[in-house]
Amino acid sequence: MIPDINLLPKVDKKEGNSTLFYILLVILVVFIVGFFAWQYFTARNELNDLTVQQAALQGELEQLQVQHGELVANNKGSLEESVNFVKLVSYPVSPLIDEIQVQLPEYTYLRSYTFKEASVTIAVDFETLADIATYVRRLEASPYFSDAQLNSVANFVVSPVDSEEEEDELQKFNEVPRYAADIVLTIDRTYLATGGVQ
Repeated sequence: MIPDINLLPKVDKKEGNSTLFYILLVILVVFIVGFFAWQYFTARNELNDLTVQQAALQGELEQLQVQHGELVANNKGSLEESVNFVKLVSYPVSPLIDEIQVQLPEYTYLRSYTFKEASVTIAVDFETLADIATYVRRLEASPYFSDAQLNSVANFVVSPVDSEEEEDELQKFNEVPRYAADIVLTIDRTYLATGGVQ
């Protein structure tokens, strides 16, 4: 009989499994390191982009702050001027409206009034031209106004007839038109400032 002598070392299956495990571990480590390297370079590029954007926004912020400072400096003076102008121009309007309405003749209607810096413009409807003259004379005599000027006078029909109906000549002859007048009144600021006391 021949003896069975094997001089080769025995190979265990466990060693093959451990080699495969180490190879997979190395591949996993390389993948993780590669992933972190990719994340690092991506974040670095984004940081560079954001740094450039921040510098641009910082420059824009400084420019806007300079513009804001200029506007505040300019508006401060204009705001003070505005307040002074309002103090200078402001006046009580209730006594003026009361005076305008008190002086109105009978059957007269005050349509509107517009106040300006030193005057008031009123629109009034009158029955006759004589009422207009009387009213302007009363306003000129009023201590609240230093001048009264008649700007315009226009006549109008109180109840216009529909276009389908025809007016007869007698009705047209008997119709008395009313008059709309625009009057500009210059305010006596001294009298108004004293509260109507001379």
